[in-house]
Amino acid sequence: MRLWPRRAGGQLALLLILVLLVAQVITIVILAGERQGALRSASLEHVLQRVADGYTLADTTDPERQERILRALSSPTLRLSIDPAPYLTEDRVSGMTRRLAKELELPVEQVRTAMEADEDDCMPDRDEHRDRERHDDEDDEHHEYEEHRDEDDHRDDRHECPPVLGVSLALSSGQWFNARARPPAPSWLWLKATLTSVGITAVLLTLTLLLAVRRILRPMNELSLAAHAFGRGEKVRVPEKGPEDVREVTRAFNQMQDQVGRAQEDRARLLAALAHDLRTPITSMRLRVEMLPEGEDRDRLLDSLREMQHLAEATLDFIRGTTTEQHRRYDLATLLDSLCGDLQEMGLAVHCDDSPRCVLQGQPEAVKRALRNLIENAVNYGEQAEVTLATTDTEAVVTIVDQGPGILEADRERVFEPFYRLEHSRSRETGGAGLGLAIARTLIRGMGGDIRLGAGPGGQGLQVSVTLPKTR
Repeated sequence: MRLWPRRAGGQLALLLILVLLVAQVITIVILAGERQGALRSASLEHVLQRVADGYTLADTTDPERQERILRALSSPTLRLSIDPAPYLTEDRVSGMTRRLAKELELPVEQVRTAMEADEDDCMPDRDEHRDRERHDDEDDEHHEYEEHRDEDDHRDDRHECPPVLGVSLALSSGQWFNARARPPAPSWLWLKATLTSVGITAVLLTLTLLLAVRRILRPMNELSLAAHAFGRGEKVRVPEKGPEDVREVTRAFNQMQDQVGRAQEDRARLLAALAHDLRTPITSMRLRVEMLPEGEDRDRLLDSLREMQHLAEATLDFIRGTTTEQHRRYDLATLLDSLCGDLQEMGLAVHCDDSPRCVLQGQPEAVKRALRNLIENAVNYGEQAEVTLATTDTEAVVTIVDQGPGILEADRERVFEPFYRLEHSRSRETGGAGLGLAIARTLIRGMGGDIRLGAGPGGQGLQVSVTLPKTR
């Protein structure tokens, strides 16, 4: 499974979500410590205020009413009592002690405070240990072991006990006002709200980013489609829209298309003029030679003129590289079946398998011309040609297999060079200028395809594969 998106929009959205999550996790960790500390301080302030109020009421009230005041002020988290002796034997929190002494106007010696662990709540099995120690007197060593183990367990679990505030205040009557309070645990409700806010922010930012990226990259997608079409020989003008940098790229692409188009038009006019200028003197010479008396010299001159004209036209065809045919939709299977039928009527040994419908966008006449050249070569040099058509999701592949001597791997690319002909590896009954394969590949590549040569089945003969892209 691919986790990293391939598209720019998906990559930007994923990066934004990751950065947002990391930033929010760091922020939540920092805020959690500060907020929990603030809530704990606020809870402790509230408990101290209740203890101070309870002490003031108890110290100024008759002993008969003190018990009712203590019951009224006590709660599950705050236990108040008046005892002859202080609950705390020593002071452990000097800062809190000085604060209470100042608020209640008492000497520091009469105020004792401490923060300790609630051993009764965090060690529910403590009484069970003590009962077992008290009744198990048969084995002193086992009793001592249990006592030490109980103390070790108490030390190990002390850090899990909730904090309890202990306060002992001296009353004017000589007794001690003792308070044991457990500050309420800080609430984590704020974390739920924070996580909800983070989730909503992430969703909104992601949607906004995806919409923005889609809007920005839409012209780039159109430019990509236009570039593929231009590679097939089509000219598609892309509208300039989107951000300015994207507009500049689109503008440059359109200008490039215009420049290439003008260059092709200039070349076409030049070739047309060149073809006219070449044909005129050759035709004039043929007329003059044909007026000569019949003989061997006259026949040789006519053969030379025909070869010269054929070479000139083949050269012009190669230089032209493509036709002026407009791009349109066509069925390659129908075209191939019609071409094979025409060649069979001419007496060529061509076998074409039935193929499914395959609609492409391109120049059907140029495709037909290239395939005809390849099939005729297969018959001329390999006696017969087997033609098949296969399709994939992205391209159509025409395969032409002959039974000839084949082409060495080292020469399979060189045969596409202009005027290159194999001298010994294939039959030389037919001449030619060595431009047939070069023209065929030029035509096919002009539509975004390609021609590749390989060995036939079992290493016998030559296999020609012609690929043409499907319409995007």
